[in-house]
Amino acid sequence: RIRGRDALFFSLDNYDKIESLKEEEMYLVIGIVLAFIVSFWKDNRSLWNPVLFLLSLISSYFYLGYLFYQNGYEKIHFAFFIFPFILLPFLLFLSGIFLIYNGVILLKREGRSKANYLSMLLGIVILVFFALISFRLGGQNELFYTNHFLNILFVFIFYSYFIFGFAFTGFMLYSILYLFIPKKKHYDFIIIHGAGLLGGEKVTPLLKRRIDKAVEAYHKSKNSNIKIIASGGQGGDEKISEAQAITNYLLEETDVPQDAIILEDQSRTTYENLLFSKELGEKLVAKPQFLFVTNDYHVFRTSTYARKLNMKGDGLGCRTAGYYIPSAFIREYVALCVKMKWLFLAFYVLLSVLILIAYKGIIW
Repeated sequence: RIRGRDALFFSLDNYDKIESLKEEEMYLVIGIVLAFIVSFWKDNRSLWNPVLFLLSLISSYFYLGYLFYQNGYEKIHFAFFIFPFILLPFLLFLSGIFLIYNGVILLKREGRSKANYLSMLLGIVILVFFALISFRLGGQNELFYTNHFLNILFVFIFYSYFIFGFAFTGFMLYSILYLFIPKKKHYDFIIIHGAGLLGGEKVTPLLKRRIDKAVEAYHKSKNSNIKIIASGGQGGDEKISEAQAITNYLLEETDVPQDAIILEDQSRTTYENLLFSKELGEKLVAKPQFLFVTNDYHVFRTSTYARKLNMKGDGLGCRTAGYYIPSAFIREYVALCVKMKWLFLAFYVLLSVLILIAYKGIIW
């Protein structure tokens, strides 16, 4: 009887712990989602948003699967776990093949430049990852157990794939979400970001799409005094500035009047496009609202620069040729990683400390 009573109390105690754990998991998911909502509401251009958005999706997904299991829907619960552990790795493997194929197409159409190799390079990196995992799990455990430096190298490689893969996924998903955020109708200035010129003086198809999107926003604006800022300096191989080429196109191909166009022809980078345009706008309007127009893959990173400059406004993306998007988006991601290099360095310092602790007395 005593044993039976103790077993009952033990079972009840464990049940209470399980129920408490359920509540903690639920509160954790709610906390992550609320953190994203608050961060998004405060400023949808914050670099915390991609991280919190991805964490919200992952935690909500697994918790939803857990709820199905708790309510007896075991088949649905099983389907929930097939995706992240079977379908997702398979899709990742296919994406590696696709990126290599896309890289070949891009090189044929756009020529050989360092940026045009990015798509192919990422595809190779993904396939190498699967090769490393296969080697690690393919009966080579004894080799890694006896060779500590090889094991540490594998940990560093796997860790790198994880943190950069997580960051890339968050950046990609949030960049897509950012494109669908409703834009305000009232702006004081529309900034057109320059791009390379055709023959050194004519707008390229890529730049033309930016201009056409800006003109569309110009006509939809409720502000009758809205101005378009043509932004972009003159490159070493260009006959005129990008701003002048944009202005020429506006005057020749659209119905935008000349007095609604402002030239900003000193900038050399995206950051300077915004900085110099902001300075021009603030000379004409107190606390101006800006709408900057660029290609869809470029919108979110540009918005982070605008946030850094305390610019009020939004980004608007225009369509990009499908074959060009993967490489261009990877380039955006690399630029963002460079911008956040100290954060990534901190992650590696943390890993190094953990390895030193784990291997104390073994390799040092």
